[in-house]
Amino acid sequence: MYLRFITNYFDEYGKESTGVFQCLGYLIRSESTYDYDKEKLEEIRVWFNTYLEKPDRFNKQSRKNGKNVALSWFKNTAVDHIRNMYDLVSIFENYDFRIQVIKKEKIGRIIFQDEYQAVAIPYNKQKSKVK
Repeated sequence: MYLRFITNYFDEYGKESTGVFQCLGYLIRSESTYDYDKEKLEEIRVWFNTYLEKPDRFNKQSRKNGKNVALSWFKNTAVDHIRNMYDLVSIFENYDFRIQVIKKEKIGRIIFQDEYQAVAIPYNKQKSKVK
């Protein structure tokens, strides 16, 4: 089982992003975030920077539209990582950001993985045409 955390975050330029870590950075920089939340958010960010490897393969691009199609997922065995993500959920909700947790058994073609995470290109949802 894999878990993916996404949010309804729009960056400072109005661009939609589902990235929880982008939203985390925004809240740390925001003047409207309370200092005690900034401290907790920074603590969580440091923890992830220490205990979650940055994938060496991540931004696989589609040849048709140039959009990133690879998605990051936590393995369900990444208990401490998932706990920290749920800590973010409670803080994000104080600032009207929602985090959706998606759970799947099959996430697509895995292009990177380690002990805690996998990065995968989702399976094509369109059925192949039969000739």
